[in-house]
Amino acid sequence: MSQRGFGFIEIIIVAAVVALAGFLLMQYFTSTAKTVERLQQDRPLARTRLAADQATLVSVQGMVRNYQAEKGQWPPDKTAVVGLMMSAPKFQCSGNDFEYEPSTGALSLTITDDSRC
Repeated sequence: MSQRGFGFIEIIIVAAVVALAGFLLMQYFTSTAKTVERLQQDRPLARTRLAADQATLVSVQGMVRNYQAEKGQWPPDKTAVVGLMMSAPKFQCSGNDFEYEPSTGALSLTITDDSRC
């Protein structure tokens, strides 16, 4: 009984299948790496916009404290707070706004869509 090994055609077919699988895996990992890299690049920019919105809120808070120091009371409502400024605050992240608590003079940033910012 003679032993028969793999033929040349069979070896070529196996090599082609392994090469194709390797190529597809390489494409998948390269694509995934680019996506992760893009996300890491995009998110810090969005977080920078959020930090800018928080800084805007801090400056508005300073105006509210100045009002309280001058008048002896907190502004009566959010409209009065906006009236302290030349124009309404412009937030970098669309949809962001602020809430005002007249009893304490506290301001808080309202983020409507965290995925945008």
